[in-house]
Amino acid sequence: MKKEITITFANNREKENEKFVIAPYDQEDVDNHNHDFFELAYITGGCAKHVLNDTEEIMVHKGNFFIIDYGTVHRYSESQELQLVNCLFLPEVIDETLAGARAFADILRVCLVRYYRQYPGLAPVNRIFTDEDGRIGEIIARMQAEYEKKEVGYQEIFRSGLMEILILIMRKVIAEDRILSSEVSYSESVEQAMEYLARNYREQTVLGSFCEKYHYSRQYISRRFKQETGITAMEYLHRIRMEKSCELLRGSRLSIQEISQAVGYEDVKFFRQIFQRFFHMAPAKYRKIS
Repeated sequence: MKKEITITFANNREKENEKFVIAPYDQEDVDNHNHDFFELAYITGGCAKHVLNDTEEIMVHKGNFFIIDYGTVHRYSESQELQLVNCLFLPEVIDETLAGARAFADILRVCLVRYYRQYPGLAPVNRIFTDEDGRIGEIIARMQAEYEKKEVGYQEIFRSGLMEILILIMRKVIAEDRILSSEVSYSESVEQAMEYLARNYREQTVLGSFCEKYHYSRQYISRRFKQETGITAMEYLHRIRMEKSCELLRGSRLSIQEISQAVGYEDVKFFRQIFQRFFHMAPAKYRKIS
């Protein structure tokens, strides 16, 4: 099989300083490729086989839409009059602080942290969704019209439309997760861990306390948590603490050190490091822009 090619954002934008492009396409078959931007594709007609990472194949048709992550390899084959609207965007179109982010999880960390923490292991990228009520299509059409006219403020209207779509997509992820969870739920030990961490996140040794209280070894619960959620128990704890720290940064006058201690980090330097890893900015800057 041919080696995939990388499509660059620079070769798709109309102006040098553009951070997004949205346009309709009559899409023919295309070989494996990846790109250095996020792609939101909305199918407006026809159908084709969409192949993701050479492992997942699904027929896409009118009303389907999906987000392709940075670096993901995909292609179209067996296209039959496939028509789509492609929205290509850089992460900084959502927030300038995201410049340099290379995974959709980074956007969730900054803009939709509650979803990011609440639904570990689930991501809205590289998944096919269906626009049952046409709402996504209406938003896409408005964004496309704004981009074509380029009147004053079109960038902000585009951004607000994109954020609305991302939230609606996360609703779909949550709905699907609830359906799946009725068939495949977390084990008792993992559910206990999630509940305990959410209640006692302020405690510095909360994971050790949980293991002692419920008589689990640290190695066992760490392994089960990772197997079932896709992330470690410590990463889950960090997500809870980061969400709480964001709430305090936005809604209180506590100092950074006080917030660090309030969410379970005695070492404020370590707190700043974790916050920087999640949000690509210092806590003080987050407070300033939020």
